[in-house]
Amino acid sequence: MEYTNRHDVLKEKFSQGAEEYDKQRRHVIPCLEDLYRITVDLANVENPKPKILDLGAGTGLLTLHLHNKYPDGDFLLLDLSEEMLNIAKTRFKNAQNFRFMVANYLKQDFKGQFDIVVSSLSIHHLEHPDKRLLYEKVYQHLNPGGVFINADQVMGPYPANEKEYYRNWLDKIDMSGLSKSDKNIILGRMELDKPASLADNFKWLEEIGFVDVDVYYKYYNFVVLYGKRI
Repeated sequence: MEYTNRHDVLKEKFSQGAEEYDKQRRHVIPCLEDLYRITVDLANVENPKPKILDLGAGTGLLTLHLHNKYPDGDFLLLDLSEEMLNIAKTRFKNAQNFRFMVANYLKQDFKGQFDIVVSSLSIHHLEHPDKRLLYEKVYQHLNPGGVFINADQVMGPYPANEKEYYRNWLDKIDMSGLSKSDKNIILGRMELDKPASLADNFKWLEEIGFVDVDVYYKYYNFVVLYGKRI
């Protein structure tokens, strides 16, 4: 029951203010464009028309960047929030080879194999055992040579680091010009954050069998993690 309740709360929080989400995210994540740019730069596979899965795709912001790189790719966008995905559907209404799935990615069958699996600012909401479970699921659904790239948040290795992460983030929020109501929505979402350490993320990915595991970008608590299936 607790798991179901958490699932419902996540869905509610991210459906709330879906129309304002894109604007908020650019204010809330000070390095957002870097996260997207580096994720796309790392999304290199031999297939010129790759099958791409975006987990926690939201309104399709990351997918938009990937579609610019792979206009002939085959895309599946999966998210808890139907409201979010409706915005993504509008964004890609004229694009070919797009599918959208409203589902919990821990429970949903991905229905196929993929060359590239990405996620941005989503997996840190999971409990730690579920993060590892999802990483294992991603690995099983990657084609040989496929890559997994996760642009996400991590916890500091020590309390002092975590305190500095939060201080920096609050400073950026205070300078963002967001309204009080927008800030309240964002802070409400933050209550659901459960980031793991960088070390734990590395450990899980490598235990599962990913190779070339690395962090290609880090700005305070924001990182781009990479792993490949051979």
